Amino acid sequence: MRFALLVPFLFGFMLNAKVVLPDVLSDNMVIQQNSTIKLWGTAKAKTTVNIKVSWSTIDYNCRSEKNGQWQISIRTNAASFQKHAITISDGKLITIQNVLIGEVWLCSGQSNMEMSFNGFKNQPIADANYYISNAKKESGIRMLNVIKSASLNSKVVGKGNWLDSSPENLPLFSATAYFFALRLQAQLNVPVGIINSSYGGSSIEGWLSPGNLERYTDFDTKQTIPDSMSWQRPYVMYQNMLKPYRDYVINGIVWYQGESNVGRYGTYAQKLQELIYLWRYTFNNADLPFYVVEIAPYLYDEFDQAAKLREAQFQGVNLMYNTGYVCTNDLVNESEANNIHPSQKKPIGDRLASLALHDTYHLDTIHAYSPCFDHFCLSNDSIVLHFKNCDDGFQFQQEFVGFEVADSTKSFISASATVGIDKNTLVIKMGNGYVPLAVRYCFKNFQLGNVKSTYGLPLVPFRTDDWDN
Repeated sequence: MRFALLVPFLFGFMLNAKVVLPDVLSDNMVIQQNSTIKLWGTAKAKTTVNIKVSWSTIDYNCRSEKNGQWQISIRTNAASFQKHAITISDGKLITIQNVLIGEVWLCSGQSNMEMSFNGFKNQPIADANYYISNAKKESGIRMLNVIKSASLNSKVVGKGNWLDSSPENLPLFSATAYFFALRLQAQLNVPVGIINSSYGGSSIEGWLSPGNLERYTDFDTKQTIPDSMSWQRPYVMYQNMLKPYRDYVINGIVWYQGESNVGRYGTYAQKLQELIYLWRYTFNNADLPFYVVEIAPYLYDEFDQAAKLREAQFQGVNLMYNTGYVCTNDLVNESEANNIHPSQKKPIGDRLASLALHDTYHLDTIHAYSPCFDHFCLSNDSIVLHFKNCDDGFQFQQEFVGFEVADSTKSFISASATVGIDKNTLVIKMGNGYVPLAVRYCFKNFQLGNVKSTYGLPLVPFRTDDWDN
C-alpha cells in the first residue's frame, strides 16, 4: 500500500521538478576555454530544456528523457576574466553566476595533495600565512574540493562547491594544487579552475575500477574493510570522487599519491599505467596530459621500499605518452625525516606547472625536466655516469653526494662524484682493484642528494642494479 501511495507522489514530483544540476555546475565555476563543454542534469520528464550562455547569442535547447535526465554540448570562447552567466529552464529558471572561462585541471591523490594551507597537526605549510594574507578573491583562481566519499553505497557522490581564492577560502585550498594554478596563471594570464579530488591515506587501488584489479594478487579486493578504515577500500574513490566528473571538460591531470602503496611497490608501475589509461578513457581524451609527483623522502620502516616505489612511479610515467614527473628529493629537510607531509609545497606546484607550460602549453623556453640516469661505463679506476636532461651541466658543488657503489659482494659503500669531461656526466673515482658492478643515488627511503641541473632541478634517484637488498 505504501508503494502504491508513493508512485503517484514521485510521478507528480517529476512533473513539477525544476532543473537540478550536479554540484560541479554551480556558481564560481571555471570552464575550459576553446572547447566543447557539456551541461547536464535533471528536469521535468520529456520536456524542453532551454539554455542561454552570456558568451554566445545562440539559444540552446534539448529534450529531457522520461527519467528527467538531459545533456547538451556548448562551445566556449577564448579565456578571459569577464564574468559570465548560464541560465537553464524547463519552465522554472535557474542561473549559474560568476562563471569564468579559462584552464581547468584535475588534481588528485592522497594526503600530500589533499594538504591544505591549514596544514596538519604539527605539520604546517611553509609560508602559509603569507600566501593566505596575499590571496585575492578576484584573481580568477577557483577550486572545487570534492567531498571525500569512501562508502560502498555512497549517496555523497561528486559533491563539492567552487570557491574563489579569497583569504577566507584559501586555508581550505590544496596547497600543491593552488601553487600549480598560481604559476599557470602567472604565465598564461587566464583564469584557472582546479577540481581537487583527493583522499588522505587512499591507495592507488581506491582510484581504479574493479576490472583493473582482478588479476592482481597483492591486494585482496574481497576483504571486508570497516567504515573506520574506509580510505583503504578499492574502487570507491574512482566511483564516488572521479567518475562523476567524467563529463566536465578538463585540460589535464596532476597525481600525487604513492605513500600508501610503499608495501606493494612491485605492481605500482603497471597500476599507474592502468590508472592513466582508465582516467583518460573516463574523460574521453586519450591524449590527456598526466603529471606525477614523486613521493618525498621519509623514514619508512622497511629499508628501501619507498625507493622502489619511487622507481616504479618513474618507470610507470616513462612508459606512457604525454606524461611528466616531478622529483622531490631536494624538497625535504633533514629535520623532516619523520614527517610524511613535508612543508615545501610551492616548489612542487611550480615544477608541475613547468611541465604543463612546456608540454601542454608549448612554452619551449621553460626548463621542466629533472636530470635522470642514462647509462654508465668504466674508465680505468673511475665510473663515468651519463645523464639525460642536463645538456648544460650541473650546478656547481665541491662534491656531489648521495651516491653508493657496490662490487660483487653486493655491499654498498658511500661514494662522491665530480663533474666529468662532458657536461652531462659525473665521475666516481674508485681505489685500485675495486671493481664496481652497481651504482645507486639516493636509493633509500630517506636520503638527500645535492645533484641538480643548472636550472635547479634535482637528479631523479636511481639504481643500476635489480638486486633485492
